[in-house]
Amino acid sequence: MDTVLGLSLTSTSVGWVLAEGPDADGIILDHDDFGVRAGGAAGAIDTSDQATAAVLDAQAAAARHARRLRAIGVTWSDEAAAEAAIFLESLTETGFDNVVPIRLEQACDMLARGIAPVVGYDKAAVCVLEGDSAIVVMVDTCDDEPQTAIKQLPGGPDRLVQWLTTLFDRSSWQPGGIVVVGADADLDALSWRLGQAVPVPVVIHSGAQLALARGAALASAHSTEFTDSKFFDAVNRKRGERSSSRQHSYAGALTLLIAGAVAFVASVSFALGPQLIPNRAHGPVRQVVHSAAKPTAAQAPAPAPAVVEIPAAQPAPEPAPPQQPEAPAPAQPHTVVSDEPAPGLPAAEPVPPPAPPPPAPPPADSNPHPLLAKLLERLHGHQDPAPDQPVPAQGPPPNPGAPPP
Repeated sequence: MDTVLGLSLTSTSVGWVLAEGPDADGIILDHDDFGVRAGGAAGAIDTSDQATAAVLDAQAAAARHARRLRAIGVTWSDEAAAEAAIFLESLTETGFDNVVPIRLEQACDMLARGIAPVVGYDKAAVCVLEGDSAIVVMVDTCDDEPQTAIKQLPGGPDRLVQWLTTLFDRSSWQPGGIVVVGADADLDALSWRLGQAVPVPVVIHSGAQLALARGAALASAHSTEFTDSKFFDAVNRKRGERSSSRQHSYAGALTLLIAGAVAFVASVSFALGPQLIPNRAHGPVRQVVHSAAKPTAAQAPAPAPAVVEIPAAQPAPEPAPPQQPEAPAPAQPHTVVSDEPAPGLPAAEPVPPPAPPPPAPPPADSNPHPLLAKLLERLHGHQDPAPDQPVPAQGPPPNPGAPPP
């Protein structure tokens, strides 16, 4: 069976209770309270060490009763905020991962909800004295669900007596009984004064530290209801649904990615097609085959193989011998201007045109683009003379960039 540990911490004392049951509503298996040294950093560290040792003792007590420590609820007063911060960090370093910080008002609220049915009043005012302040929790259990209202009063016992007297004089809501929880030194005089000021019974309960520790245990048990198996089953179902949704989303995203890649390849092919195979009107128009990068003298033209790869998949047949024109006057030929000079012709200094052409590389011994030449011959019926054949008499006009002979 599970147990819940509640611990209350102030600047002068520490109290803890080990309650049986997952909701901390069972019997008290063990408890303890002790004073601590107040003031300064050394006092805060010493308080944290003593409180951590108390938690280890409570864990050992639960093990002796064959119980599991389900949660640890920790509440503290405003004066013990530094001690509480060091203590919570110490619990984490010790290895406790089930610690639940509880506000002091929340611990008082849960304590009042547990006390009201015990004293037998449908409406009760539970007052917790802590130092120079008091917290009043008004509990109404007339409905199925208890209703509470919290009022924090500075000023100690004197302010509490004044406020309760005004409550019965002016408020339409009046409790059937009053429960006061505090230290023994504060309760002796307070019980007599309240008995004279209010018209309802007053119940005095000493041991504020243990009462607040019980409230912290009740609050932490209700704060950890998410550990039920039903919750984990729901989380696992949601996790499985998200995993299945991610798989479908991944398949859809992969399909879109493949379709996008195909569309990209088709777009690139369509964009590069007119550059590889230009289709221009006939006439005295120069047809220029551009390479992707400008060649230099020290670097061979690298883009040329990329231009020839596509027509290489369909090799053209051997070109037929050129036919002699029927008329003696030759028609205006199509001139192919290439970055490489024709074989057999001397290199000439380029004449600067309106748009400066790139510098011509040194002449090569053979045609560097045989496949490109065959492609042009296939398209336009033109054939450059082989380097080992004599140039025919009726050839194309000389290159405009060449000097006169």
